[in-house]
This record gives sequence, C-alpha cells and structure tokens, in this order.
Amino acid sequence: MNQSPRIAIVGLAARFPGSGSDLDRFWTNVRTAADCSRDVPAGRWVVPPERCYDPRPANPDTVYSTRGYFLDPFEPDIEGLGLPNALIVELDPLFQLILDVGHRAWKSARTANIDRRKAGVILGNICLPTDKASDLARSVFASAPAVHPWNRYVAGLPAGLFAKALGLGAGHFTLDAACASSLYAIKLACDELISGRADVMLAGGASRPDCLYTQMGFSQLRALSVSGKCSPFSAKADGLVVGEGSGIFVLKRLDDAERDGDTIRAVIRGWGVSNDILGNLLAPASDGQLRAMRDAYRMAGWRPTDVGLIECHATGTPVGDSVEFESL
Repeated sequence: MNQSPRIAIVGLAARFPGSGSDLDRFWTNVRTAADCSRDVPAGRWVVPPERCYDPRPANPDTVYSTRGYFLDPFEPDIEGLGLPNALIVELDPLFQLILDVGHRAWKSARTANIDRRKAGVILGNICLPTDKASDLARSVFASAPAVHPWNRYVAGLPAGLFAKALGLGAGHFTLDAACASSLYAIKLACDELISGRADVMLAGGASRPDCLYTQMGFSQLRALSVSGKCSPFSAKADGLVVGEGSGIFVLKRLDDAERDGDTIRAVIRGWGVSNDILGNLLAPASDGQLRAMRDAYRMAGWRPTDVGLIECHATGTPVGDSVEFESL
C-alpha cells in the first residue's frame, strides 16, 4: 500500500479573465477552449495603445499586440477582515486581488474550529512592477501625485496583510519561481503540513502586474503572440498572451480533513521540483522537466499510464511547447 503523504484541498477560490469568481464558468471556459482574451481596456495603460503600437516585432519601446487576458473591475470581498476601506482603495490592485480571492477561499472551507495559530499562507507572486509601484516611481521622478508608501512592498506585503487580517500565526511569504510559482507555493505548503509546523495552509498564486510593462517586455523578448491568440501545442502557435488573475487553495492533511468532516475537493499525492540547468526562459530543456515528473510519480506511487488528465504549461511558444510535449 502506498504510504506517501496525502494532502486534501478543502477550499478554493479564484478570479480569472472571462469568468471572474465563477469557478463553474472558469471550468466551462477551459473545457470548451473559450478565448477570453481581448484588447487592452481603456485606461489600463499609462499611454494610449495607439501611441506604442508597432506591428514590427521587437521595435524598441513598442508593442506589436494589444491583446491580453484582463480582469474585469471588481469589488474585493473584505467584509469581516477588519481592514479599513480607506486603506484598501489606496493599495495596488494586487493587494485587492489577493485579499478578495484569499478571503473567499478561506470562507469556502470549514474554518470555524481551526486554530489560526497553526495556519499560514504561501503564495506565488511574480515580482514585476505593478500599477501602483509604477505610480510610485512617477511620483519620485516625474512629480506625479503621491501614492501610499505600502505600495513599495507589492512583492510580499499582500500575503502578509492577508495573513494578519485573518489572524494566521503559522507564517506567511511569497515566492517568485516564474511560471512555476503557484505550483511551487503549493509544494512548500504541503511541506509545512507534513512537517507538522502547520495544520492548515492557504497556497496558490496571483498575477496582477502593470500590463503595459509585461506587454512591452514580452514584445522585446519576441515571446508575445503576433496574432494575439494563444495556441498551445498547435502548428499555429506564435507566442504567449499575457494574463492576470489569482487562484488560492485551502490545504489540510488528508487524515485531518477526513476527521474534521471537510469537503474534500481533491487529494495531492505527490510532487516534484527541479532546476532546468541547461535551459533558459524561452527555450527550456527536458532534463529538468523529466526529473520533476519522475519524482512526482515516484512519490505518488503512480505510473504515467495511471493518469487520465494532465494540465500542461503550454505557453504557446513553439520551442517551449515542443520541449514539454517531448518530455511528456
């Protein structure tokens, strides 16, 4: 009998383009391959899109596509967190996104009897400039209006503010492992549960950067889709499409979840982590992927033929997709 540690997902929440906070709609969009991209909404870029658009790939200080996966405006669910609205409206949208999704994830689980001193937060958060961080820079160098000083700390403070608002005492931090950030956060949260340092963990990821920065940055890398359409594992694939959103899970040891009568959404049986030593940002190598997958199968006590569904990285970049497909 397999004795590998088993972790239960007992709560979850999300906010993604095209579905907002509706998880059923999100799954329908995935299942039907719905294209939820669109042109950048008015006012999201500090300059009008037509001023920085140039169809020539990688022309300096320009973008060759204005399409992305953008969140609709929303009111964050912070009722009961004890945070003043006057503060929240001054903080970066990344704060609001994490507070909203994290709070709804917490409420989706059975938390009445949880010892909050034994609960913690680990989130993946790619450390890129955000809207308010860019505003802060402009306030210093371009005499723009001042912004709240907490917006200096958009890398780690959103998770810390959320943990403090819930009164969680088992630690909190964020990490940046690029596209692996959310999964890495979940792996580290599982480690906390297995070690006994925590009894409940919130883990997942968030992305809400300054979207002009990411659009222009990936344009200069020539990684952005020229067609404005993400086509993973397709002969039509011509690059990625930048997005934003958040998904957060509530995790417990499976034995504890069964004892407490939790609603168990899924069970995590194994994971694998490795470094891609020979690859780079746009051209990964199989070696690291194979080591990570083999470790996960070994830990779970599974074989590849036991798997019925695989969620892929599948960025839509031809080289990245080809390497991942070969690895699988």
